[in-house]
Amino acid sequence: MRIAHVSDTHLGYSAFGRVDEQSGLNLREMDFYRAFEECVDKVIQLKPDALLHSGDLFDSVRPSNRALSFTLDQFARVSQVGIPVVVIAGNHSTPKLRETGSVFKVFEHLKDVHPVYKGEYESIELGGLMVHALPHCEGEVLQREAEKMRPSGSHLNAGMMHVGIASIQEFRMGEFNELMLPVSALNEKLDYIALGHYHGYVHVTRNATYSGSTERLSFSEARDKKGFVMVDLAKGKKEFVPLHPRPMLDLPPIDAKRMDADELRRELKNKIESHELDGKLVRLIVRNVTSPVYRAIDHAWLRSATAKAMHFDARFEVVQEGVSLQSASTYIDSLEKEFVSFLDHYPVEKVDKERLRSKGLEYLQRGLEESD
Repeated sequence: MRIAHVSDTHLGYSAFGRVDEQSGLNLREMDFYRAFEECVDKVIQLKPDALLHSGDLFDSVRPSNRALSFTLDQFARVSQVGIPVVVIAGNHSTPKLRETGSVFKVFEHLKDVHPVYKGEYESIELGGLMVHALPHCEGEVLQREAEKMRPSGSHLNAGMMHVGIASIQEFRMGEFNELMLPVSALNEKLDYIALGHYHGYVHVTRNATYSGSTERLSFSEARDKKGFVMVDLAKGKKEFVPLHPRPMLDLPPIDAKRMDADELRRELKNKIESHELDGKLVRLIVRNVTSPVYRAIDHAWLRSATAKAMHFDARFEVVQEGVSLQSASTYIDSLEKEFVSFLDHYPVEKVDKERLRSKGLEYLQRGLEESD
């Protein structure tokens, strides 16, 4: 019994405002479609007994018609060759307001596609495989529902969850609606647990693995390999199947302390010319820039020098009165990520920063849902 485990495809994601000249589509949106289509191509070629998608299929609660149509086509391709699909809702796919409804309901009409999105544990029997699926749910019921994921009879048993691991800070994504479980909640008697949420490929326990995302969503993932996992449940073997996302390059930072404007320009020129930027997503952080030097930067020259990159994000950490740091960037991320980044870098005294982060993300998400 072999399964393909994929996660965090974030279909419909878009960024940077760059569009394809022929189609008019956002280039990053196309990248995410392309990565998932490559994944489906390889799954069909490898012919597993099931495809498990462990959450964040879409990047938002209300994906566009284009994202939904594309996804239906890809799932239909898998179904048509006799590979059943189980897909659970992750935090990006679960509305905070119940009346919003779930787009996952449309998958119920596809043959051999089993969506799990109602905020509680469900089991799906696929021949000799029992899938124990836990979608994103209310935080207070998470532990209770996770305890229902127990091996069943003579079947091989695979679990599915979209959570971070509370005891391991690395597996937090700093996102709204994020769910956390202690590592002790991962049932070691299951043959495999397909984890979603964390975007890197990593084995958490003997039987629990994050497959990671299929494309890179931030520069913290610049060095991560992207793909999915093929698992032989009977033999306990796991194989990572790589995909080919758009290259991302996080350049070594520049320390501009004691540099004047001319010296900084020369350093920027050397840094840019020493790397191949064509078609890549590139970030360069420049630290300790004084206000006069920052004001003297020729941003038109910088844009011209980096024009071959698909996107170039220059972040200047500007020294204000020799004390605080202010980040001036050519790129603004999503509201949620910018808010988390702001909290991470801004000193807040006599306040529970974790609670502030949680409430702030909740209010932002509620406002975004209500404005849709």
